[in-house]
Amino acid sequence: MLKNYKNISLYFGCTLVIFSPQFLYASEISVANQIVHETSVTQKENFDEVDIVKSESLLKSDISGEVGQVGFKIDARFRYDLEDQIDSRQSEIQFRDAFIDFENQGTYWRLGKQTIVWGASDGLRLLDVINPLNYREFILDDFDNSRISLTSASADIPISDGSSLTIIVIPELKFNQYAKTGTQFELSHPLPELSQMPTSLQINSAKEPQQSLHNSELALRYATFASGWDITLNYFYHYHDDPVVFIDVDGSGAVSVNPEYKRNTLVGGTANNAFGDFVLRTEFVLNNSRYYSTDNPNQRFIDKAQELQYVIGLDYSGISDTLISGQWFRRQLLSYEKDIAEDAIENTLTLLLRRYYANQTITLEALTLHSLDNSDGLIRPKFKYEFNNFVQFELGADIFYGNQSGFFGQFAAKDQVTVGVSVGF
Repeated sequence: MLKNYKNISLYFGCTLVIFSPQFLYASEISVANQIVHETSVTQKENFDEVDIVKSESLLKSDISGEVGQVGFKIDARFRYDLEDQIDSRQSEIQFRDAFIDFENQGTYWRLGKQTIVWGASDGLRLLDVINPLNYREFILDDFDNSRISLTSASADIPISDGSSLTIIVIPELKFNQYAKTGTQFELSHPLPELSQMPTSLQINSAKEPQQSLHNSELALRYATFASGWDITLNYFYHYHDDPVVFIDVDGSGAVSVNPEYKRNTLVGGTANNAFGDFVLRTEFVLNNSRYYSTDNPNQRFIDKAQELQYVIGLDYSGISDTLISGQWFRRQLLSYEKDIAEDAIENTLTLLLRRYYANQTITLEALTLHSLDNSDGLIRPKFKYEFNNFVQFELGADIFYGNQSGFFGQFAAKDQVTVGVSVGF
């Protein structure tokens, strides 16, 4: 509640400053507002009743402009859900962006609260891990809405024609947020098998690192263009956005669960090129320190391994008003131990089919994500109608299937249909 009061104070404070006479005369201001409403329904377990999962309204206010040689952007959002089944908070005020831009001696700076997007993949994230996510709707919410912004300092340094180096320092630490217990998309977190029943069980809150300059995160990105290829090389020294769940068992059989956030060094890159009607997208990530559940009590039921992830995507637009996009995601543990609970290799395929009609005012699309190893997946058909430049209607569905122990299959009984409308002004 205190956080909301702080956000409300900041919102009205920014509003008073931006719309003060002195500020208006000294700057060029652009204001874009949008109201988005979505209602999602699902069938109850007995399939004879319909349950309203959410009836949520979102007000977005995007304010940008310049004061002298300094640009600024503020993206403020207010959310209210009548149903309150996907989040323990029925209402929320947040600032997606609140930063300033300026140039100094050939370096382009951005300071303040911001979201930073890396990578070339769609639907699932590899390099796009700088900002944590809010998983209150699993991965169904658009990443633009679910990313959690961070206070950061970014310097973009041109090196030569077509090349640049970006240095990002992130002093603010935030972590992934998940659906609360009892809500629609609560994740399953099974404990490893114990050799005997515990005499007691204590689950402690995650131990977060202190907010300090020493604990800041550092990101580097080199971007260049060569022989038709858009290429990036990426480095990120950071804390994992999910805690490592250590489990301790004492001599009496008492069990305590002690989540902690651990550091990781990520290196990766992207390479994209267009070949006629085809666009080839590639992306890879090497995580030096990933942590996995095991059945070994001598290691606090956790083992560490290096992890390689990559994706190869191919987009085809050779048919008028049509996009066909396929991706192959692969994750592989490079130092695999047999007692690790997860598979050494996982493969996921995605397919996006999109077709435009009536001068692109109507869009039909279907996105499928399928795990080859767990035989589970998600199908997301969607219909969009752009009534005019300001009003748009949407109708979509989220259909889960497969093994209930899988990433997607755990929600196999929670298919839903969503209808939405957005109005810009």
